[in-house]
Amino acid sequence: MEKRWYIVHIKPSKEKVVEAQLSRIGIETFYPKVRFKRGKVEKVEPLFPLYMFARFSLKNDFLNVNYARGVRRVVRFGENVPSVDGKLIERLRQVEGRTVSRERVFREGDEVIIREGPFRGFIGEVLRARSGEERVLILLKAVKMSPKAEVPVDMIEPLK
Repeated sequence: MEKRWYIVHIKPSKEKVVEAQLSRIGIETFYPKVRFKRGKVEKVEPLFPLYMFARFSLKNDFLNVNYARGVRRVVRFGENVPSVDGKLIERLRQVEGRTVSRERVFREGDEVIIREGPFRGFIGEVLRARSGEERVLILLKAVKMSPKAEVPVDMIEPLK
């Protein structure tokens, strides 16, 4: 069966455990990190906190991934488990480790569109803009159950 990339929601501080668990059963993972600059200090942080990518066969490996130690669940919407385009993973690998700086200021209630990442093309509303940080918490409007996603400011733009 064909292996594709999927989004895996993980428990806090368990990225290394999940990577080890999935690697042990032959599943490739990717947990992209970037450098965030705060004043004079640069800090390496995950690009998508609590979410990693895993490449596996949905038919053969879903249960092994979904119930691996440190995993909350494979991201799905009802019965639909969306895959992530391999080109996006390659693009994320190219930007991994780069320094991200805050370019725009967003306020609570602003409508935005996500330009990059696994939620590219989704429209959302800013729930919380973290003061002094480069991420915003967005309520995604494209999905009926309205999940929340925390994304870097550089990946969104105001909805016109």
